[in-house]
Amino acid sequence: MDDSVKMILKKLDDIDSRIKNLEKPSSDTLRVTETKTTKVERDLLFPKALEIMDKHDELSAKMLAEALKIDVKRAELIMDQMEAAGLGTCYTKDA
Repeated sequence: MDDSVKMILKKLDDIDSRIKNLEKPSSDTLRVTETKTTKVERDLLFPKALEIMDKHDELSAKMLAEALKIDVKRAELIMDQMEAAGLGTCYTKDA
């Protein structure tokens, strides 16, 4: 796996842990309402999709599906996960 992909995955994990910490009530504050913990789930092919994204100037769900040899619906879900991670739905690489 490329170093830039590893760095992106590490940063996403850091963000996920920060979000979880924000959702936990602090010990010195009494909260009346319960917070709902949202688990960020990523497809098993998410790291591979990041590698593919890094190699292309633009990436669509159809291109991702062809590269990963999966159906377009699953590729669209991975693209949604990329968008949720702040990478956008149609990734354009800076030149």
